[in-house]
Amino acid sequence: MSDEDTATWIVVIILVMIFLLPIGWIFLAYPAEPHYVVTGEPVREAAGATGITVISASNSTWPLVGAEGGMIYILGDDAGNTLAVQTQRFDSAESRDAAILTISAQTIGKGKTAGTLIVIGDQVIHFGPDPGGIISRVATELREKRVPR
Repeated sequence: MSDEDTATWIVVIILVMIFLLPIGWIFLAYPAEPHYVVTGEPVREAAGATGITVISASNSTWPLVGAEGGMIYILGDDAGNTLAVQTQRFDSAESRDAAILTISAQTIGKGKTAGTLIVIGDQVIHFGPDPGGIISRVATELREKRVPR
């Protein structure tokens, strides 16, 4: 084996350690959310538990395969801050995960809106931009609704 071959292998090993190992650790540390039917309206319940007011709610269905319908909420707090939240139920884990990948693959402004996604069972919940800190309060309650792994 020549010095050039050894150097090439060292570079390949270093690249694997830098890029692939952290990705593998993420997959191990954060396994996929299991698909189960979520009953009720978790966003409305979480908002009520934290003192956030539901200003309005309307039905919505995303134009994605497997989408079964959801809600668009406008939440508000006592300080006058508002937050738009969309929920969508999916018929299977595969369609839910494909929707997440589709949304995540888009560039902001080119089909993707700015915000945060949370997955709970069969629902994908999208929070819009939040200058008032409503997400942190509602998301904490929503995470408690997840089924323990």
